[in-house]
Amino acid sequence: EFGNCIEEFERAYGAVVDVEVRKSRGSHTYLSIHKPLFLGQNNDDAVDSDIEDVEDADPAHLDTVCPTLEYGRIEYHVVYSASWRVPVLYVRVHTNAGVEMDCTRVTDMLVTDSKVRGAMDAVEFGGALGIQDHPELNEPFMYLHPCHTATLLRAVAPAHGVEIGQRNYISSWLSLTGAAVAC
Repeated sequence: EFGNCIEEFERAYGAVVDVEVRKSRGSHTYLSIHKPLFLGQNNDDAVDSDIEDVEDADPAHLDTVCPTLEYGRIEYHVVYSASWRVPVLYVRVHTNAGVEMDCTRVTDMLVTDSKVRGAMDAVEFGGALGIQDHPELNEPFMYLHPCHTATLLRAVAPAHGVEIGQRNYISSWLSLTGAAVAC
């Protein structure tokens, strides 16, 4: 059923989002979403003023005038957890130079709302954003801990008149959980 949900998501959003259903070596499917990311834009007030200063400048000179706007990619994977019986969001961020960013830097960049950050830090056993091997790729990824996902979906969806079925399950789930890491 999870495979059908992610295929529905790909059909619905594939034309507007860089999204792909992938099969792992074990023939399990997961959803891969890629987004561009301008590194440094969320936490550096000086960057905003630099952008205003060079707004009309030749784009070829942007790197020399404003080197903090290094371009990177953020990669999200939605993987079904048989243990938790819910999807789990895995995250990995690379700079254009191919350097993988650490958990602290990613958290600083993606979790910009102080209330969300406080709630994530309050999750027992190291917070809501941790590091573990991706279950399908066996590579280290950051992930949002799924401990309250099922409870959240059961409580929030009916209270807001949202019927979560196969057709909109992934989009509903991402709208509730993905916002914590800018997905």
